[in-house]
Amino acid sequence: MSTALRRGPGLSLGQYVIAIAMGIALWFLGALIIGWIAPLGAFDGWGRALTYALLIPGTLPFVLLIKRLARLGDEQVFAGATVATGAAIALDGLAIPYLPGVYGGAPLADAGAVILWGGAAAIALGAMLNRPRSG
Repeated sequence: MSTALRRGPGLSLGQYVIAIAMGIALWFLGALIIGWIAPLGAFDGWGRALTYALLIPGTLPFVLLIKRLARLGDEQVFAGATVATGAAIALDGLAIPYLPGVYGGAPLADAGAVILWGGAAAIALGAMLNRPRSG
């Protein structure tokens, strides 16, 4: 077997590890941000729409950072973003029931919804940035 894993999206073990680590970092940063913005009205009225809208361009640097740190080819961006997002969503699934205070008092439904929306943004951005190998 080559250095690329035979299961999954064709990333090497090192690329998987970096993508998972980036997903953990994204989840942690997202949890901190949710705790900071919730008291500012980020989940009320137009604040919710603004929060969701800003998650898309706010997630783009993260997807680009995954590509750079994991040394992903243009055809691997979607796979890297998906692996990182899977790690972030898994941590959120554990944090909501076992560490409900992690979001700094934000209502759990709002916090979970924002994390899931951000995950969808990361997957969509990864798909849009993915380029098939030429040749």
